[in-house]
Amino acid sequence: MELRHLRYFVTIAEEQNFRRAATRLHVSQSPLSRQMKDLEEEMGVELFAPEGRGIKLTAAGKVFAERARSILASVDTAVDEAKGIAEGRLGTVVIGFETGTTFMGAFLSLVAAFRKRTPRVGLQLVPMSSVEQWAALRQGTIDFGYGAYAPRDGALAHLEMARDRLGLLLSPEHRLARLKKIWLRDLESERVLLQPRQLYPGLHADIITAARAQGVALHVTAEVLDLEALLALVVIGDAVTFLSEKFWEPASQTSLLWRPVEDLHIHLREFVTWRAEDVDAPVVRALIESARDVRPLLQGAAGRTRSSKATHRKRRSKR
Repeated sequence: MELRHLRYFVTIAEEQNFRRAATRLHVSQSPLSRQMKDLEEEMGVELFAPEGRGIKLTAAGKVFAERARSILASVDTAVDEAKGIAEGRLGTVVIGFETGTTFMGAFLSLVAAFRKRTPRVGLQLVPMSSVEQWAALRQGTIDFGYGAYAPRDGALAHLEMARDRLGLLLSPEHRLARLKKIWLRDLESERVLLQPRQLYPGLHADIITAARAQGVALHVTAEVLDLEALLALVVIGDAVTFLSEKFWEPASQTSLLWRPVEDLHIHLREFVTWRAEDVDAPVVRALIESARDVRPLLQGAAGRTRSSKATHRKRRSKR
């Protein structure tokens, strides 16, 4: 028994006439009748009974028709799902993301664009550092990574999504908030909080190196894993920290100020990463295309935001 026999049988049951069924199936009537006879012999039951110029289903034929329809519907669903996965319309994609990037617009814009492009694909987000993402990509446990560092591995491809200047986040009541300009030497006696070195190894090294180049030894009093705890300590004026300029907007809602450090020329960058060999995989390709779609929009928005902030600072200084 083959699937085509079930399809033939269901069509005959619906038409209740071999000639009309043959026309609908685009086959000759005689071979169709012969295949149904073979089916009855294989099953050992009569499925049809003559009625006028057509046929009707026997009691066994009615039960078999219900089961055949169910089987064919399941097969059609399975085929559609298989095609959907092959075409990147179905399935589940796992994205590793670096904590902290969710506060910024690039990652959220990427996820939203991907969701719009592939609404039926399941999405699983897993927090992990860039280094952990690279290992997970090599092992095949995630499909895509989003973090602050680009991999130096020919097996992994990447695309820069955004970059933004690093500056100082501090309480409005902090003594440094009264300065017109802040330099690295102004931080020498300050308590500085940073996020863990193991999560942002390059950033730690860059900050310390930049300060030493100016003859400044920063007093890093703690590395705080939880970003909310870090911000809470900054809000009460207990310490200062370094964050991206894009953090201005969310930080402003927590009574914090972002200020540039005149001689600190460090930019935070954000990258999407994937296995180079997966570039043509449908789901990964959809993610890459989504990233390329939102990237120019983000860069344009960044320019407008910087202009708006500059205008805001000028207006505030006039007041």
